[in-house]
Amino acid sequence: MATDHRTLRFESIDAAMAEAERLAAVETRTTGQFSLGQIFEHLARTFEVVLGERKMPPSPLPMRILSRLIRPLVLRKAQTGFKLPSKAQHVLWPSEAVSTEDGLQHLRQAYEKFKATDPLPKHVFFGNMTREQHDTLQCRHFEGHLGFVHPVS
Repeated sequence: MATDHRTLRFESIDAAMAEAERLAAVETRTTGQFSLGQIFEHLARTFEVVLGERKMPPSPLPMRILSRLIRPLVLRKAQTGFKLPSKAQHVLWPSEAVSTEDGLQHLRQAYEKFKATDPLPKHVFFGNMTREQHDTLQCRHFEGHLGFVHPVS
């Protein structure tokens, strides 16, 4: 992980979303390669993938097998810094600038759909997961990305 990364721990998806709202309301700087708006857009797109509203390219067989083995590790600790295959990168990350307001609005909409959907579809990468596992995965995901966002004080 980058040296200038905040350590975050969310016990609920609501707490993760509250941190996103807090960051949108204050002046921030980012230490990764993406703006706050792009991070919000990425988090929204990830919810859409989970909901089956945005399609991911198929993972190679070795990755599908490995994904089931690493799921417990991913649910325990936020993972950042790995390179996505280019096709997945294009689905999950915007290539264009995204304002904080636009990214947050999209994130709010996707978050509300995620919360309202039960049961959730089979995860595209990790397979069958409980609601609690889905929520935990999103918490770790928010921790990893929002850790690159620093309030300016």
